[in-house]
Amino acid sequence: MFETGGMSLEVSGRPRLLDGAGSVEFDPAGFLALFAKTGVAAFDQLDGQFAIVLFDSAARTAYLARDPFGTIPLYSARAENRLAYSVSMADLLQLEGTTVDYDGSAIAYFLREGWAPPFTSFLKAVRPVRPGYLEIVTPEAHKIHRLHPRPGDYPLPVQASSPGVLLSRIRKAVRDSGPIDGMRIGVTLSGGIDSAAITALLREAYPGEELDTFTVGYGPDDPEIRGARATAAHFATSHHELFVGPQEVRDHVEETVAILGNPGGYDELPCLSALWKLAARHVDVLYSGNVSDAIFAGMSTHRRLWRHRTAERYLRPLGIRKGIDQGIHHKAQPGSVPCSVIGHDNASSRFQHWLGHASTLFDALKSDLDTWDERTGAQTLLARHHGIELRAPFAHKQLIEFALQMRDADKVNILGVKRLFRRSLRSIVPASIRYRRKGIQHLRYDAEMRTMVLELLEHYLPAKTLRSRGLLDPASAGRITADVRSGLTPTNFRYAWNAVLFEIWCRTFIDGVLAPTRRADPLAVAGE
Repeated sequence: MFETGGMSLEVSGRPRLLDGAGSVEFDPAGFLALFAKTGVAAFDQLDGQFAIVLFDSAARTAYLARDPFGTIPLYSARAENRLAYSVSMADLLQLEGTTVDYDGSAIAYFLREGWAPPFTSFLKAVRPVRPGYLEIVTPEAHKIHRLHPRPGDYPLPVQASSPGVLLSRIRKAVRDSGPIDGMRIGVTLSGGIDSAAITALLREAYPGEELDTFTVGYGPDDPEIRGARATAAHFATSHHELFVGPQEVRDHVEETVAILGNPGGYDELPCLSALWKLAARHVDVLYSGNVSDAIFAGMSTHRRLWRHRTAERYLRPLGIRKGIDQGIHHKAQPGSVPCSVIGHDNASSRFQHWLGHASTLFDALKSDLDTWDERTGAQTLLARHHGIELRAPFAHKQLIEFALQMRDADKVNILGVKRLFRRSLRSIVPASIRYRRKGIQHLRYDAEMRTMVLELLEHYLPAKTLRSRGLLDPASAGRITADVRSGLTPTNFRYAWNAVLFEIWCRTFIDGVLAPTRRADPLAVAGE
């Protein structure tokens, strides 16, 4: 914490300050001087990865801000005359006096999609600070101020973008994510293009440094394992592979929920927690390709939106309208339904994903910048728990600004996704990696996995437990169990997994049955 003249400043992450020629290292005293001169406009000069809280004791005002994609977590809870905040939701859930007032809508959304809707949690009293915003909290009011870049300021792009300019910006973002200061560095490597680009540019920026790469998968035949292995061989990294099965996932699930306080991510986060634990034995800083898919349109949902709008362009003149599958994170299997919350309209939601309203990929990016969820920050928090700093160069503003000026045609076309991004990497990444088909990395939905899921359901969701808690409908949990017993699918796995995670969360933070993990950072309280 930096304190001077009644002002206190707490910073988490690796922020930078924009100036006329680019950005410079963040200096707390310099930022407070800038704030004294320009007010809230000072927060628009922040770049990089950051969560910042500035408290003005004289005005009894707290200013809370995060980077546009929430790569650094920050949560707040307000009660009576105090505001508590922490990078860990688990801290706030364990804070004495936190009101147990459930948000049924958020729980229902989580049971379907795997994350609470943006800016919510399972409890109404505790919630994430909005990524890309400045929240101004006084005893009388709570205001929000959109930080730069403001998506509404950008018109629909019509001009083609330059691959060379994009590469120069990616280079700068990787360089600005440093320095490494003698730290051991590594990359979370998948079979895709994002982590390959980071690896290539780290090799270029730090040619003499040892570079470790890490990949997690279900076995040697996992397509991501094979792709990452080929990428590591090309760039001559010291490569580490971690194979996880149902038992390893089960072993890490309670710990993962306790660390985060905001569970989610299907089977992904326990696997990543195990990988971070391995990586901590070799590196201090781990680079990630996170956010690239969002800004350059690399997700399956982007392809689905492009295909729908392209087909509609030709079918509408014929009087034919084609519906779009509005599943957010996956296509739901017909007949499978999530666990339901008693007394709540489980089909309703305060949050609408952009598949339901966006007409362009440009609209989709603008929507993401306004409604990003907590999965990116969750990875940072898990890594920090294991002693690793996670860096995400693609989250820097210069790349977000570039993406807001890219035509849809530069993102997705008939040949695939992230078209301009792939072309920009021609000089540093070979075509065999740039255009390699990305495999789907997940655990196998086989008999061993089904057995594990059924054991979790029987252990955590017996009807007696659900009836006594009065939140989840025992009948709906029974239907999920029967569905899994008849055959495990990606959809019923996720519905079962989400219900189990929620019950683990209840036992950890409401009942206090499961031992909470150590705190990642000290809790701060302002305005008492």
